[in-house]
Amino acid sequence: MKLGERIIQLRERQNWSQRELAKRIQLNVSVMNRIELGERPVKDHELGRIATVLEVTTDYLLGRSENPARSEKEDFEAFRNDPALERWYKTLPQNSEEDLRRLKRIWEAFKEE
Repeated sequence: MKLGERIIQLRERQNWSQRELAKRIQLNVSVMNRIELGERPVKDHELGRIATVLEVTTDYLLGRSENPARSEKEDFEAFRNDPALERWYKTLPQNSEEDLRRLKRIWEAFKEE
């Protein structure tokens, strides 16, 4: 299966339109259309954002793996590299110890679900 086909399949599983996916990964919808059709190569940074938003590995998107699941380390890296969270993440060390403990408790509860 080609990259564009995998993206379409994953996008449709989320019930997202092409426009919705393009918006979520901060791409023009016409660029997203050309990527899905295989008419335009995907850039490295775009591939990473697509994988993050669709919650799969880049290897899965590229057809190098049949396992779409990410490891905990890959989940953390995707979280850390999410452009929408960049400002928040970079200011994290400036938070109070109590706020950091609260965030850790939330993260632990989230992981258990």
